[in-house]
Amino acid sequence: MRLTKATEDDLTLMMAWRSNPLLYEGFVQQAKPLTWEEHTKWFQSRNKDWRTFIIEYEGRKIGVVTIGQLDHWSPEIGYYIGDTTLWGRGLGKEAVKLALDWLRGEGYKYCHTTVKKDNKRSYGLLKSLGFEYLGEARKEYGEVWVTKSL
Repeated sequence: MRLTKATEDDLTLMMAWRSNPLLYEGFVQQAKPLTWEEHTKWFQSRNKDWRTFIIEYEGRKIGVVTIGQLDHWSPEIGYYIGDTTLWGRGLGKEAVKLALDWLRGEGYKYCHTTVKKDNKRSYGLLKSLGFEYLGEARKEYGEVWVTKSL
């Protein structure tokens, strides 16, 4: 498995993944499929303090890792396995480990993310990697902050 920098050539595949209700039900800021304009605007709005990576596994693209707030002492990690046929194989965990390694290599000492409390798979993945509960984030979404020392 490896992470490669996402490009505009990846937008169609990312849009297909983000349009899957099984996937976006775990997203805090997406309650329905996006339009192409919304999707490309999101991608193009990422500034120099964000990185979007494609997860490659066995020679194919299977998901996304984002690392944001690189101007902050504790960057934020986001991730998803877009190919739902691969869920439950530990690939999300491996992808997050690669993101953590990337952050360590860049000199960061901490990172964080938010997750819906009812997203048990993602919350369990983060806890298994040593992320610790920090507190409630946006209550209206049932979201919590978790953090990790690197």
